[in-house]
Amino acid sequence: MARITYKGRPFNAKTLMKDIEKQGIELGMQAIEAKARGAASSIVDPETGTHADIFVDRQPGNRVALRTKGSPAFARLLEKRLGVDAGEVESVEVTAGAVAPKVYLAHATEDKPMVRPVAEYLMAHGVEVWFDEWDIKAGDSRARRWRVGSAG
Repeated sequence: MARITYKGRPFNAKTLMKDIEKQGIELGMQAIEAKARGAASSIVDPETGTHADIFVDRQPGNRVALRTKGSPAFARLLEKRLGVDAGEVESVEVTAGAVAPKVYLAHATEDKPMVRPVAEYLMAHGVEVWFDEWDIKAGDSRARRWRVGSAG
């Protein structure tokens, strides 16, 4: 008699399907976040001449909300680049002279799955995060990118 198990327990099709759905949603969310960050990094804010921060907030019901510290003009350019409706990217006003807290997340590569949600949570709550996955491209010097990224 053959015995089929899944995650060390007797096979249950509902559990398998829930896990597949959960993994599919997670991969989709990661793809949306990567696309939004990639699009934002390729646009210069027409009002400031700098690259603006983009925040991808996960919402209930497998939805996302996009916010930026960039100007409304930057938000419109980002919407066009992403192919979303006008008003989908919210431009959040930063009080003049206000200094947002900054965090550098040092971690081992194997800890990245645990650190990424922390980085996303901090960013969603107004803390500027320097996270290698977002701030270092292939061939970049980590030390040089940190100095450049923290100069603002």
